[in-house]
Amino acid sequence: MTQNRISYLFLLCLTLVAAYGCCKLIAPFLKPILFAALVAILFYPMYSRILRSVNNRSIASLLATLIVAVLLVISFALLARALAAGIHETYGSWNAGSDGRERLGAYLIRVSEQAVAAVADYISISIPDLRATVNGHAQRAVAGFLSFVAGLLGGIASVLMNTLICFFVLFFLFKDGKGIVRRIYVLLPLRIDQAKRLVVCVKETLGAIVWGTLVIAILQGALTGLAFWVVGVSSPVLWAAVTALCALVPVIGTGFVFAPAIAMLLFSGHWIKAVILLTWGIAFVHPIDNVLRPYLIGERTKLSTLFVFFSLIGGLQAFGTSGIFLGPVILSAAMALFGFLREEVRRGAWVVELPIERFSFASPPHRRNSN
Repeated sequence: MTQNRISYLFLLCLTLVAAYGCCKLIAPFLKPILFAALVAILFYPMYSRILRSVNNRSIASLLATLIVAVLLVISFALLARALAAGIHETYGSWNAGSDGRERLGAYLIRVSEQAVAAVADYISISIPDLRATVNGHAQRAVAGFLSFVAGLLGGIASVLMNTLICFFVLFFLFKDGKGIVRRIYVLLPLRIDQAKRLVVCVKETLGAIVWGTLVIAILQGALTGLAFWVVGVSSPVLWAAVTALCALVPVIGTGFVFAPAIAMLLFSGHWIKAVILLTWGIAFVHPIDNVLRPYLIGERTKLSTLFVFFSLIGGLQAFGTSGIFLGPVILSAAMALFGFLREEVRRGAWVVELPIERFSFASPPHRRNSN
């Protein structure tokens, strides 16, 4: 018996070391693998319909992967077009006003000169010194921007590699997804019914996150387009689509669209419209992400909205952008595992044998008084 326990402990230690090594191997590719898993969950019904039509898993997986790739390319092309349009509008507002308004550059210089004139009696600042200082900061800003662009171009190779890995993984998730799930059932040291429930729990949580994120992005895009249309910003439908795409990325968010629009309205003299747009973004657009996302995920996963909220915030702080998916998944898996422990305790299966006597979580039998 002792030899069997030693062998079991040794095997357990080796398994843990091997699992740690596998985690280290997968860690550099965790983001593309996670993204591929989310896309596979989202588009698996489409793959199933294609499979029923062609009756070949490899061909169906290839077609589904190509469709996803085309949709992503169209989305990024739309985003690039909108960004180019925004840069063109910003450049036009800086250099020339098509409707006779003052140019943005001249407006900023005039505001700066007025500010200097207002404090000239108290602080000795001359207009030429101000312009020299502004030019110096502008040159450093341009140099920093060029350095950022160079770093961005240098990271294109990494982005392309992660994209290829993502589509490679996506193809096999479509093709062998059911087989992978069955292997997970066997590998997990749980009863078959518990393993199935745990996998279903993780799958439902990921699905709830994906659909909740899409719903929130669409709502934020629609509200942004409505606000842009009301205040008179050009191309509100296009900017609504850009906002929806940016809302899918937690780090970027809707501020990537709102901040330049508010700045352009301020610098062009439309103070009231800028305040209206800022108030709309703070009061309606931004809170949707913080309030509605935990509610949508909690409703579909049957988890407390408060717990989901803290899992989202904690996940973002612990894992970065991936934490918005990993946080709720960890919470959901933990709740499921605690439920399994409670079931095992009620069944009386948790019994620990020691050399002296047997202990269990159940109440010990009452000993008779020898007296």
